[in-house]
Amino acid sequence: MTYQIDAWLERKDPELRVTLRNSGVVLLHWHSEELRPMLESGLLNPQDFCCCQGREKELLRELFLLACSDSGACEHCRYDTGERH
Repeated sequence: MTYQIDAWLERKDPELRVTLRNSGVVLLHWHSEELRPMLESGLLNPQDFCCCQGREKELLRELFLLACSDSGACEHCRYDTGERH
């Protein structure tokens, strides 16, 4: 599977989306109300997305872990299989 990360973190209303590149299926989509606390606390850093060449898998893994960390269940994930990301 090939993923695409679209991150608009430095604009007034930040947004982040992870999709499957071939099908366009959205796996993770955060809007400003979810992103602002992560940006303010340092959990997400816009620079990590500018200079991620060679680190894409690591960045993707961190994003899915962030999505799952709050509730213990991944409400942002489209798959409810119980499989680890």
